[in-house]
Amino acid sequence: MHVVYIITLDNQHDSGKIYKIRDRVAFWRKAGLQVSIWVLVRDHEYQIQGLSGCEGVQIFNEWPYPLPMANKWAWVKKAERFLRQAISVQRMKKELATLHPDLVYYTQHIWLPGLARLLRQHLSIMEINTIDTEEVKFTPIFRRWIYRAGRRQLLRAVKGFVCVTPEIARAFRKYNKPCCVVTNGIDLKRIPLKQPHPARKPQLIFVGSASIPSQGIDLVWQMAERLPQYFFHLVCPDIAPGRRKNILSHGQLNDAQLAKLYPQIDVGIGTLGLYRKHMHQACPLKVREYIAAGLPLIIAYDDTDLPPEDPHVFKLPNRPFHWDTELLSQITRFVEENHLRRLPYRIRMRVDIARKEEIRLQFFQEMLQANSSHSAECSITPTQTTAEAPVGATEPNRFDLTAQT
Repeated sequence: MHVVYIITLDNQHDSGKIYKIRDRVAFWRKAGLQVSIWVLVRDHEYQIQGLSGCEGVQIFNEWPYPLPMANKWAWVKKAERFLRQAISVQRMKKELATLHPDLVYYTQHIWLPGLARLLRQHLSIMEINTIDTEEVKFTPIFRRWIYRAGRRQLLRAVKGFVCVTPEIARAFRKYNKPCCVVTNGIDLKRIPLKQPHPARKPQLIFVGSASIPSQGIDLVWQMAERLPQYFFHLVCPDIAPGRRKNILSHGQLNDAQLAKLYPQIDVGIGTLGLYRKHMHQACPLKVREYIAAGLPLIIAYDDTDLPPEDPHVFKLPNRPFHWDTELLSQITRFVEENHLRRLPYRIRMRVDIARKEEIRLQFFQEMLQANSSHSAECSITPTQTTAEAPVGATEPNRFDLTAQT
């Protein structure tokens, strides 16, 4: 089977996404797929750090020039990005027409001229990572208008969906497409385990972006200010490096730098503001890294891979709340009880990429069988999941191919 994987990336905000793509594509190729990774870049640079040198990557950047004043005016920068991607889609359409892949796997993004037609002309599956009608409310009004105007065209153009949570799948059920739920996974071998140090002040980490309100960086700052007995590490590309009391901002770190930092960390802080998107379930990439490192977790949502009421996970309310004495005491008690512990193997295996990608590839195969007469020529080599791997707290949904497309 030949899969063309279409993604949109930039170097500043998408480091976690890049590592997910690398882990995923490596598994697909091990299973016998031929994979072409086509990248629509946002900015005028040609290199996507950590991905450009990988096999089968093609960068689509048909207009590698910045607009005048793009570095001064944000709206000019955004217009430049949209124009660059719109022009690049036209070349992508021409190359795809001659390549004849068996399947196009596309990560949901803003509408671009010609993109819906490109997806409609091939067996296309869209990966959906959020309830986009809620998330788009936090974007500038021009992008919001374009997104809403073209959203329905893209959803109708694809043949099926892969959603990362059951909650998202329910939100898109009305489009009556075949759908599979596969939560985010990670190659556990990529992240080293934590190394507890009893004589050290407990170290907490938040990896994310300050520009995404649902991640809740403001709540992390508030927590750090109210818990001065702990040390907090922030890894955010949009926060300048520096130290302030018990908070150390690292700026942006690549995967090798994070791999050196995780062994020194005791507790991971996940998404705290998901209620701002009116959502309850999530499976953030950064939390998969925490889990792979064996970090106990502080989160404020239902993680689809974690068992309910697990003692290694502290759940803050998924709603606006106050940092009262009782809540701070509960967090303190959790950190004191867990900062020298690692997540057990049975928990870490819940986010292992192998079992998740087997489900995704089975969905690909069944979509081919439902839509193609030559599916026998595109078979996938079966792979084996480790026998000891437990099922997740929320079993990835079996998919339904009876929906009308």
